[in-house]
Amino acid sequence: MSVSIQRASQASGVSSHVIRIWERRYNALNPSRTLTNRRMYCDEAVLRLKLLRALTENGQRIGRVAGLPTPELEELVKKLPAGALAAPAGDLESPEQFVDAAMAASKKYDSDALRGVLVHARRQLGQRGMLHQVICPLIMRIGDHWQQGKLRPSHEHVATAVIREMLLTPVPGSQLAEHAPELIVGTPAGEMHELGALIVAASARDLGWHVTYLGPNLPVEEIAACAIARNARAVALSVVYPEKCPVIEDKLRRLRELLPAVTGLIVGGRAAEGYRQCFPAETRILWASCLHGLDEALVKVQR
Repeated sequence: MSVSIQRASQASGVSSHVIRIWERRYNALNPSRTLTNRRMYCDEAVLRLKLLRALTENGQRIGRVAGLPTPELEELVKKLPAGALAAPAGDLESPEQFVDAAMAASKKYDSDALRGVLVHARRQLGQRGMLHQVICPLIMRIGDHWQQGKLRPSHEHVATAVIREMLLTPVPGSQLAEHAPELIVGTPAGEMHELGALIVAASARDLGWHVTYLGPNLPVEEIAACAIARNARAVALSVVYPEKCPVIEDKLRRLRELLPAVTGLIVGGRAAEGYRQCFPAETRILWASCLHGLDEALVKVQR
């Protein structure tokens, strides 16, 4: 019996987006086609998806295992910890359900449950879907609840630690091109909020950039030194707080002066629009107030 890609995704725990990538880039599957060119997956194809998911989630690179025969995949999976083949838990489907479940786990200080929700979201929605539709709304909701007194600082710290871990961990099975462009990501000295920078790093990595993540609160001289040493195509900074601060404004201007003319400078984050108004005549800085704006800036700087 053959099923559609949506059914194969539900049965295997691999998102439709990832299934297509595994087919196109790695020839992991060869589904049949209907007269209307719809992909159809037989029982063995669904089994292969389950096996490949279990292997990549446990450290195997998809390029190494995608071409192996199904019996060999089964032998490798037998060596994994018990439960590796288990289907994703829960019946979450929509981004709103994932955000609600993540909030509930955060309020219980349940980091394992929160991690499971985010991993499930990545399977169902793909990396970009998780970033745009789950992580960003989740961070905003956590911030709102913290300001309203609905969350304790310790709740926010638990959630931030798990989100940070997810954003720093490459997608299982993902690979970069040998000559991928280099992006340096961080925040300037005085800017302690790093989740925005982490989102930038994860999003750029998903778009095929090689990312060097420097973390928060670093002098612009150090950021520039790293960019020059790495021959980076661009530097991306996240600025969240404070807004329209003369000190941060001077640091952005100083960084642009330190960087080579051919190295792009992208500034994003909640406070980015305010600083943009401080540089009305500066055309050598690209501004990104959202993830879509970041995508546009990264494409522009690659040209």
